[in-house]
Amino acid sequence: MLDGEDPQTRFARDARHWINVYRELVAFNEGLLERIESSLGKVPASSRGNGLESDLGLISGQLERYRRRLEFWYARHWELDGLVIDDENRSIAYRDRSVMLTRRELQLFTHLAASSPGFVSARRLLVDAWHDGHLPEESLRTYVVRLRLKLEKLEAGVAIVNRPRRGYSLVFSNRP
Repeated sequence: MLDGEDPQTRFARDARHWINVYRELVAFNEGLLERIESSLGKVPASSRGNGLESDLGLISGQLERYRRRLEFWYARHWELDGLVIDDENRSIAYRDRSVMLTRRELQLFTHLAASSPGFVSARRLLVDAWHDGHLPEESLRTYVVRLRLKLEKLEAGVAIVNRPRRGYSLVFSNRP
């Protein structure tokens, strides 16, 4: 845990804050690992030694801890906001409302939620959320429209936004 983290907080905005903090830490560590690993190819094998490998291990371990904290804060956010995702029944509930989702809608929602507040390109969504790089982007747009309508019915203060050249993002309103 980082200084100032309060896992028992009763405020959804605190959870959103920690989601943003851990998303940045995860992104930084992923980038750092990529840079180090790409640099390894340029370093002679005799110069790599155990020190570099142990550094990679430390960074990888830290990255996994940050990912676990990020998952914790997502779950805590859902709990505090009253948003319940039921994977088994493919539904999302908010307070006294509930909507049923198709398998692909649920995959789209959970992938966007995991990436929020960042944007994900259409191509990336097709590959990462559905593991289908051959599905046309028009199909993705159809699922986005359907999911937007269902989220509106839910009245949970969450929406899918689209920005040209950036992609899609799941955005939560700033409710107290």
